[in-house]
Amino acid sequence: MIWAIVPAKFGRSAKERLAPVLSPDPRESLAKSMLVDVLRALEGCSVVERTLVVSRDETALSLARAAGAEGLRETGRAGLNASVREAIAYCMGRGATGVVIAMGDLPLLEAPDVATAVARLPERGVVLLPSADGTGTNVVAARPVDLLRPEFGPGSLARHLAQTRRRKLETVVHECPGAALDVDTPADLERLRAAAGPATATGALLSPPVGERPVGLRA
Repeated sequence: MIWAIVPAKFGRSAKERLAPVLSPDPRESLAKSMLVDVLRALEGCSVVERTLVVSRDETALSLARAAGAEGLRETGRAGLNASVREAIAYCMGRGATGVVIAMGDLPLLEAPDVATAVARLPERGVVLLPSADGTGTNVVAARPVDLLRPEFGPGSLARHLAQTRRRKLETVVHECPGAALDVDTPADLERLRAAAGPATATGALLSPPVGERPVGLRA
């Protein structure tokens, strides 16, 4: 049984690297829209049994429930990897045999991308989907659930690969365009504007520049 885990961060500190072009409210709106698109991709993937959003933000947990997913409130303050470990333990306790961990800021992710990652997952091993620059890890699939210790953050792909080599884990690195774009910088946002379709929540949020609104994102 495959579960999906999506860590989410909202609030005024969300997407702070976009501060040069977006004020806090539009940044939070963007974060919410991207989470909705990630949840749609996961909920539309038949090989994923359940989806779990882990966050300390009630809005993120409410969006999870509205999308048919479960919500897990973070209990600690140790950051992204600690929250993912919490979610892994939650999934294990509910019978998960494998897990897909997808970051909440992948607005181009689609259900077939997730299905392909799971299809390439060894019986005991890991699939890593890198970021566009080849340094980060935007999606991880692992079986069993706790096989890989999460090491997300800048440079995470190298850390994950070092861990799998050290532990001699069967590992697949799968380059997936739909999973490659995580939106952290103004340049990422411009790439998203060029690629996001209007049928997605994020695409609907984006618009051509109007007046003084930064990069055309509706507040």
